[in-house]
Amino acid sequence: MDSETPAPSGPRIPRLPDLKIPKIAVTREKALAAAGTAVFVVAVAIIGGAILLNYTEDRQVAAFHDHVAASEADLFLVSEKITSHMRTPTNDLSVAGCDAHVREFAAIANYGRAVTAYHRQIVAADAVPEAYAGAQSAYIRALDNLNRAFTFWSSAAGAYEMRDYTAANRNLAEADRAWQEYNAAIIDYDRELRAAEEGAETPPA
Repeated sequence: MDSETPAPSGPRIPRLPDLKIPKIAVTREKALAAAGTAVFVVAVAIIGGAILLNYTEDRQVAAFHDHVAASEADLFLVSEKITSHMRTPTNDLSVAGCDAHVREFAAIANYGRAVTAYHRQIVAADAVPEAYAGAQSAYIRALDNLNRAFTFWSSAAGAYEMRDYTAANRNLAEADRAWQEYNAAIIDYDRELRAAEEGAETPPA
């Protein structure tokens, strides 16, 4: 600044004091305590996650069991209808009576198709633990085969009404085959379910 230039008047900007950052002394005890806290937090997270997983899987298994039980209850009612229908004597029925008997059988078969399709959709949508995947797959296969059996029975009834007895017999044979495959799938389901609940590998068929 020139010696002839007058010094600026007014307040001056104060100088900042020297800032000294205090040193943090980390003792061995504090370090161990911090490490112990971190391990504890991780352990709690792992244990909590395992408990949540087990709770979720238990709920999934319970829902799967409930859906299968509901399916079996409804299918039992369908089975009762079929059994009652089959026990009805037909020897003394007139032609019109036989036609009515066949139409009733077709109605039961169509009802069975609707029931199996409904429960198949519900069971297939279940999220199950990996151990129960085999049981779920087997039960879905059982419902698919039973649905096919009902479909062929319905077709047989329709063919009978059209007086196409060859087609009726062919559909009845296909229905019988599908019924046998349904029974085989139920056996697979029971085996897979037993293995899942016992925590063992699936025994050979």
